Amino acid sequence: MLVIVIDVESLLAGVVALDAHELGDVEVAQSVVELRRLVDATDALWIRLLGEFDRRELWAPDGARSAAAWLRRECRLVHPTTATALLVARAARALPASGAAFRAGTISFEHMRAIAPAAEPARREVALRADPIFARAALWMNPRQMSNVVRTWLQLADG
Repeated sequence: MLVIVIDVESLLAGVVALDAHELGDVEVAQSVVELRRLVDATDALWIRLLGEFDRRELWAPDGARSAAAWLRRECRLVHPTTATALLVARAARALPASGAAFRAGTISFEHMRAIAPAAEPARREVALRADPIFARAALWMNPRQMSNVVRTWLQLADG
């Protein structure tokens, strides 16, 4: 078993210490793109860990009523944020192609958020067939376009 320990404090210290005023124009532009990739990868890792946390019900021994309640307390998040994060975590686990694209960083959290309603348990079998299409479409669509595609798909799937 491979265990990777992330030195979060050292990473945070480097991020906090960076002074954007000291960078040249090209460095600022490149950093905007590169750090967005890092944010997306970090979001994907957090969502994967959250999905496993939820699956194992690790919130229960702490006396929390739910994963969302635990997140609100421990991560100081508000309800809509916790509900969305859990929805995305469950969808990333349920939809292998979209989940893999999210983990790889080829689609963003916002793309997964747009795809997530398709993965609800009542339509999961049908969604599994559409999942590779969702994952490919998200590569060239922005999250709003992806949301429109999924909304249309939901109307057809539920129709």
